[in-house]
Amino acid sequence: MPRVRTPTQAAAQPAPSSPRPSRLRRWLAGFLVLLALLGAAHAALLWWMSGQIGLAVEAWARRQRQQGLEVEYGPPERGGWPMAAALRLPALRLARDGLSWQAEAVRLSLRPWRPDHLLVEAEGAQQLALKGPPMPLRAGALRAELTLNGTEMPLAGALNGAELRLESPSGPVALDGLQASFDASGGSGTAFTARLRGLTAPGTQALGERVEEATLQAMLHGSLGPVGPLSRQLAAWRNAGGRLEVQGMTLRWGAMAASAAATLALDEGLQPSGAGTLRLANPSRTLDALAGAGVVQPRAAGMARQILPLLTRLDAGSSVPVIELPLVLEKQALSAARIPLLRLPPVAWP
Repeated sequence: MPRVRTPTQAAAQPAPSSPRPSRLRRWLAGFLVLLALLGAAHAALLWWMSGQIGLAVEAWARRQRQQGLEVEYGPPERGGWPMAAALRLPALRLARDGLSWQAEAVRLSLRPWRPDHLLVEAEGAQQLALKGPPMPLRAGALRAELTLNGTEMPLAGALNGAELRLESPSGPVALDGLQASFDASGGSGTAFTARLRGLTAPGTQALGERVEEATLQAMLHGSLGPVGPLSRQLAAWRNAGGRLEVQGMTLRWGAMAASAAATLALDEGLQPSGAGTLRLANPSRTLDALAGAGVVQPRAAGMARQILPLLTRLDAGSSVPVIELPLVLEKQALSAARIPLLRLPPVAWP
């Protein structure tokens, strides 16, 4: 006959032991430890990278000072965690031969997953001097991104600016947008592109107070030497066959819409010279505006008015009068179809 336990006997039995920690809890604890180690390693990596940025800045500043560029900045400040390694340079100032630029601070940053791309951002108030007193410069944004390749010169770079305003003695100069880039990775030369949008300047302008857009696409063949006076480097570049190939240049300013292509070099006096082609819309209106502003001399304007009807044609797409003219720049004089247009001031290289 089976034995039946009484309630008292059942209560007297020992309680079962508490269960051991589950496998999930152990995995979670290990994951948290691993996460903490990875976070510490990531922070250490960013700290080391910001230190490397500091060493590179010191080496760059030392080389530039040896070549005559004034480089000044306050004690660097590390930062950027957790997304980037950053170094902030307060009161950065660059100056040479009467030209200078100063910013309240400049921030240099690298991201661990793109260590060859350096981001440079200007912060706070800025000043620009063009052989005169410093002028306040405000920017909604001003940043550059450089592609590094382990040498002194970056392999490529891009500059972007927005809502730029310079307070000059004659009045404010404003620029809605600026984009520029260079790329030397092709091996055949250095490619340049630039685009300006919404440029306004003080005073009465020949074609209006606002330049709607200007663009440039060019290829620089040859390279300058790393050291020595700029004039000596330019002479060596010229003697080695250096040239600037302007593949495309456009300008929309008032009634004028122009495009051009040219090849430029330096003459014996290190002045720009070369030849190209100009395509101009509304040539008569443009000539009248330039002559009225005194940019084109009356005699040259009279000759041009006689020739323009023979060369002007209607654009097939828009029925706008257009003209294509050969351009020549020689001995600081610019001429179109052998008609002198204007004389350029000499370039004084440092």
